[in-house]
Amino acid sequence: MQDSFDWNDLKFFLALYRLKRMTAAGRALAIDQTTVARRIKALEKTVGAHLFIRDEAGYALTKAGERLLPIALDIERASTRVHEQIVGEAGRLAGMVRIGAPDGLGTFVVTPLLARFQQDHPDVEVSLVIRSRQFQLSHQEVHLSIDLSLPESGRLLARKMTDYHLHFFAAPDYLRRYGTPTKLQDLRRHRLVGYIPEMLFSPELRYLEELGISTPVGFSSTSMIAQREAAREGAGLAILPRFMALDDPGLEPVLTGDYVLKRTAWILSHQSTEDLARVRVVSEYLQRVARSERARFLIT
Repeated sequence: MQDSFDWNDLKFFLALYRLKRMTAAGRALAIDQTTVARRIKALEKTVGAHLFIRDEAGYALTKAGERLLPIALDIERASTRVHEQIVGEAGRLAGMVRIGAPDGLGTFVVTPLLARFQQDHPDVEVSLVIRSRQFQLSHQEVHLSIDLSLPESGRLLARKMTDYHLHFFAAPDYLRRYGTPTKLQDLRRHRLVGYIPEMLFSPELRYLEELGISTPVGFSSTSMIAQREAAREGAGLAILPRFMALDDPGLEPVLTGDYVLKRTAWILSHQSTEDLARVRVVSEYLQRVARSERARFLIT
């Protein structure tokens, strides 16, 4: 790297890496996208290599970008520690907490809980990232991630948020037209709503396989909210969490006797954020309230 290297350019590098698009990176940094592009170009000139390549999803790292990434992350962590330890924010309930979650849990569980949390802690800025994929905590993509499985490696900490049950639901009108199944074999005469098999982001979403169901899915989506809406419109039977469907008058529970699945929502964090009070308090709040609202999640 040349002597003219500007460490501040790494901020733009990390924003574009995380958000994939110039406009999104600019918005996050409160600047225009042309400034982001200019700073990225300056950084590439300094290091003497292209750091990003355009693809259908936005901007992806080149080999040189991948080599720079861990260095940039270490510098970001060090800068954060300096600011929060010396300025004194590590122990204060103030600042940004970014949480990642899949769409069902994120929209129907995490969103209302975080809104209530902010009423008591208005100085904590909450950013909720809803995506149907696993988050990279080691890259500081988010501070906390709601996940369906435990991490297999890395400096990650896992805390149980809640168990929850899932089972079949269908629209009342659909059941009137096609009948209510009483056993799994009856599903051969029904249409199913579910995930796109080759695009599952977690093995915990293989509901039909676990129940031994081979009936083809007629309506599939990567989004559980989309599956819920399809079932409400009569597209077929869908396996949904109770917290998403039980109180919905547009859906009726089906096959709840022997065909109930159980999953666990875990709160994952990276060890590097454990000393941040705001992150720790949000995590503890989600755990505590989820336990107190157990009836929303489980058949009792």
